[in-house]
Amino acid sequence: MSRRLVVVLFLDLVGWTRLAERVDPEPLQRLLDEYYEICSAAVEEHGGVVEKFIGDAVMAVFGADTSQEDDAPRALRTAMRIRAEVRDLHTPATDAAPVEVHCGIAAGEALVTRSARAGIRVVGDVVNLAARLQSLAVAGEIIVNETVAHLARPHYAMVPVPPVALKGKAEPVPVLLVTGEAADGGAGEDSLMVDRGAERHRLRRIYHRVARERRAELVTVIGPPGIGKTRLVREAVDDLVAAGARPVAVFGSCQSYGTAGNYGALVEMLDALTRRAPSCAELLRTDERIAGVLAALRDASLPRRAGAVPGPGVEELSWATRELLTAAARDPLVVVWDNLAWAGQSLLRLIGELMDGLRDLPLLMVCVSRPETAGRDASQEADVIEVGALVPADSARLAFSLAGRASGDEVELHGLDLAEQVDRVALYSAGNPLYIRLMMDWLRNGRTVDEVPPTITAMVGAMIDRLPAPSRRLLGAASVIGPSFTLEQLALLGEPAPEAAVAELAGRRLFRSTEEEGGYRFVQQPVHEVAYGRLEKEQRVSWHRRLAEHGFSPGFHLEAATRLLGGLRPDDAGLPELARQAAGALLGEGTVALRQRDVPTAIGLLGRALVLARGGPDGCRSVAAVRLSDALMLSGDTRGALEVVEEGPWRATSPPALVRVQRQLLAARLGKVTAADVEGLRAALDGLDGAEPDRSARCRFEQLLMLIHLDRGRFGAAEEAACAALDHARDVGDAYEEDRLLVALCEIRQWSPSPMAQKLAGCAELLERFAADRFLALPALAARARCLALTGDRSGARSALTEAESVVVQLRLTLGRVLVDQVAALAASLDGEHAEAERRFGRAADALEQAGYVPVALTMRVQAARECARRDRTDEAARRIADLLARREEMDVRGRILCLSAAVLGAAAQGRAEPMRAEVLRLLRNLDDPCLRGEVCFDLARAHRCLGEGAEARTMAGLAAESYAAVGAVKPLGAVRAWM
Repeated sequence: MSRRLVVVLFLDLVGWTRLAERVDPEPLQRLLDEYYEICSAAVEEHGGVVEKFIGDAVMAVFGADTSQEDDAPRALRTAMRIRAEVRDLHTPATDAAPVEVHCGIAAGEALVTRSARAGIRVVGDVVNLAARLQSLAVAGEIIVNETVAHLARPHYAMVPVPPVALKGKAEPVPVLLVTGEAADGGAGEDSLMVDRGAERHRLRRIYHRVARERRAELVTVIGPPGIGKTRLVREAVDDLVAAGARPVAVFGSCQSYGTAGNYGALVEMLDALTRRAPSCAELLRTDERIAGVLAALRDASLPRRAGAVPGPGVEELSWATRELLTAAARDPLVVVWDNLAWAGQSLLRLIGELMDGLRDLPLLMVCVSRPETAGRDASQEADVIEVGALVPADSARLAFSLAGRASGDEVELHGLDLAEQVDRVALYSAGNPLYIRLMMDWLRNGRTVDEVPPTITAMVGAMIDRLPAPSRRLLGAASVIGPSFTLEQLALLGEPAPEAAVAELAGRRLFRSTEEEGGYRFVQQPVHEVAYGRLEKEQRVSWHRRLAEHGFSPGFHLEAATRLLGGLRPDDAGLPELARQAAGALLGEGTVALRQRDVPTAIGLLGRALVLARGGPDGCRSVAAVRLSDALMLSGDTRGALEVVEEGPWRATSPPALVRVQRQLLAARLGKVTAADVEGLRAALDGLDGAEPDRSARCRFEQLLMLIHLDRGRFGAAEEAACAALDHARDVGDAYEEDRLLVALCEIRQWSPSPMAQKLAGCAELLERFAADRFLALPALAARARCLALTGDRSGARSALTEAESVVVQLRLTLGRVLVDQVAALAASLDGEHAEAERRFGRAADALEQAGYVPVALTMRVQAARECARRDRTDEAARRIADLLARREEMDVRGRILCLSAAVLGAAAQGRAEPMRAEVLRLLRNLDDPCLRGEVCFDLARAHRCLGEGAEARTMAGLAAESYAAVGAVKPLGAVRAWM
């Protein structure tokens, strides 16, 4: 029980009593059920709670459990949504009239109680007041008390109505009528810019510091929509040019629609860079790889995504962008990221990486965003420039300039006193330049401020209403495509002669052309949003589906169509199939992102696919769940990866085989799988019929076996399991699994009994397959270098290592460096360069420990200590091996046996027989890595010789030679034979 400020919403259906008198109760109840569902969903979505249903009346409370500063705006949003959605319902009477509601909202102190039987109960005068306000409202109206108006006025426009006398109140109660929402927007580029001198000067000062010190800096320009942020930045750049500076300035603008927003902004920026910086154009002509990355990026940014294949990985994009920016930065460079509020995590991360990696360039990076996204910017070190509202005097000055006058003289505009109207515009605009421009456009057509809807959304709607019907339809069609669109897409939606019609709307400053051929975008975001919201939902569904059918952003458009159709007709027979198609499209796009290692984008797309797939066939939703689980693991969210397959849509049902296998795979990665778990899973899979989803499950099951074999040092068995998994992946045409397994096979074969020729052939296959993705090609390069080093091809090994080093440096791959260091250390050791080998193994160990890979890091420590011994620093090596022996239970099998055999050899060199030799022999029996067997057997052979055990030494040396010869490891084989 608590006393608190709450917001109470009352609403009910208009004309319900008369309707109940002339309509049968059964269809009436169906209407009531739909109405209740709309109300419940809207209240819950906006954080409120339905306190009670009373016939056709609904009472909801906001702030009952926890008060929020925006309880009043959320109550208003709820009321408006209910009002809009119930209009799609129709009465079951013969006239089938649309359904209307009337609403009352009051805020005030109340006593809130909660009990198991009664739930939440709100007691206080505020409840009675909300109910009385609702009874005062006519159809479609929302009436509020003064407290609600005070809390919500920044977000909603309201007009006072005559105070009302209420029973029990000594004085009339002031009340207001809500007339609409305040909308977002941006100022006109061709209007006067006022009151921005300080911000422009600050940007110019930062630019000059960047140019003088040749050091990169990041600036974030923030402000509400329509306040003129982008205009400010463009004007500042123009100021620099006018003052004689020569910046290379490029812009990239993020989109709020679709899945390629990150790519679109990046493409726009890089294309502008190559046009404006001759050094970049020259780099594209001379470097085919960078040109290829940019071409693939353009393809990935296109909305036509059906059948898409992965473009360049995020590492390649980062590298190519750095190279182009570096080439362009011979002169000071200004890069502006506009509308960053819509940016995905991938682009934000890229901006941060660029700032970290290009500190020594004369680069000014400007991020333009909104206040609510502060903290999502690319760097916490950014200078922040806040663009605030205009003061009333500057608002009036801007309004006069838009009216064609630069002074405050009173002039007539269609018979109206301009000075008076400008004063009112300055007051009602709240200092937002866009709002001022829209109001003045209205006045120019002979209207008055009194006639303008008191919100920007309403003003934009009124402006759209003044257009001819064909223009309104075209505006709606463009809004469905997105903030940017092409003439081709408009023609696809059935717009006749779209070029002339679009040009006419561009003349009205609703569209502007882009640099893409036949491309346009909305000048102001509110125009796009209002145009879209005014379309009938049936029309939106139809157009979204048509765009998806022709391959334009099918995931986004099918998802939008599903959401709209679900709101229109939840029982529509085609809705499940539409949701299935949307889930499949999002799954495909999410998988492409996952193959490119664009993990944040993949998580978003796959999460949306899983939501849509919940009511569909097991195949799509299980694959979506597993892919999402993979993506979450890559992001480091182990708990999230487990929750997706542990709970998800299978909480109350038996999960599909693929999901059960994924659970065990995750358990294996965490070291928590048991033999009983594996055998139970095998038995369950053996009982299935081998349909496609089950082949996917078998593919993952073989991967589970692969992990278990690797953990136990059985590399041959792991290779067999990986090959079986690869066969299953190829049978179902799963390129994602095929990529993963080919890389895994390449790495496993380094340690398996496969001959060197087969290992090298596998490397060649991967290098060809991943020629455009050097991140995935890196393991093949490293494996190739290792194989060549073992076969004695020193120059070939060095060449492969040099190429691998280049990939690591250019793509900045921390763990890739570890992989290269391991192979380089092996090659150095085989060539007798033991100091270099020790250094490389030590550096790999440091990086692995920092990343949390302790078992592998300890193995690298063991290898470094062994190299120390080979440099005749026996005492130091013995101390290091002794320290590592104490941690051998933390090591993987490889590290453990190498540590033990080094200890045996060290003891023998001092004339002592080490009892741990028995443990080495036990581990050796279960080891099928020929090169590791050879190395350990050679350790034991030398230990036997030190102890004067010649026969045993020859036996172990023979086993070492036999192991090396089995795989064609010529280099170490020669060393063993020379020793023998």
